[in-house]
Amino acid sequence: MRRVASLALRFAAVLAVLGLIHLAVAPAGPATSPYVSALATLSAPAAEAASHCANKTCNGFGGGCVQATGYFCAKSGGQCFTRGCQ
Repeated sequence: MRRVASLALRFAAVLAVLGLIHLAVAPAGPATSPYVSALATLSAPAAEAASHCANKTCNGFGGGCVQATGYFCAKSGGQCFTRGCQ
């Protein structure tokens, strides 16, 4: 039983030493190398949806947009597309 306790204590000591070495070797902050990207410190802003609705819908498959509450209309490639506003 004493041998098991001795091995467990040695194992814990080795883990503690490895942890201290890891902390000592780890970089303290961001790298200042000339090879670091200039974009590394940038963050993207939160995406936000449009808060308005055009209130238009398609007049037909190839037609234009006409007034209609709660819909958004867009023309692309000669076709008209409608989707509901949120």
